[in-house]
Amino acid sequence: MARGFTIMEIIITVGILFILLASGFFISSGFYRSYALTSERDSFVSILRKARFSAMNNVLESPHGVFVNDSSYVIFAGQSYASRDVQFDEIISRFVFINVSGLTEVVFWPLSANSSSSGIVTLSDGARETIIEINEEGRIGW
Repeated sequence: MARGFTIMEIIITVGILFILLASGFFISSGFYRSYALTSERDSFVSILRKARFSAMNNVLESPHGVFVNDSSYVIFAGQSYASRDVQFDEIISRFVFINVSGLTEVVFWPLSANSSSSGIVTLSDGARETIIEINEEGRIGW
């Protein structure tokens, strides 16, 4: 009587392991995407709040704002991104697979921290999305 495993038993065991590993991969990638979207939202809100607080505290005696481009967020000092003083730019990279739509530039005015524009910014990973609202009084909601 021979001892050991048959080829059929080995194939079935490897198949079951493959199915378990593949399902684990898809589940963990969903968790990562969810984490990335939440993290990006929290980062963007913090960036907006930093610009708002800088304006409220009259840092550099000028408005402060946030500009969103394809690969980063830019906190700037000035009445607009186009007329800003580049030496005070703070560039923060972002997840490139998170799509950002809506407002691309928000400026907060000194002392009052009122916003130059109101609207929403939508962050999306393709499957889920989160919305950040900014009103004319500078309130940031998410």
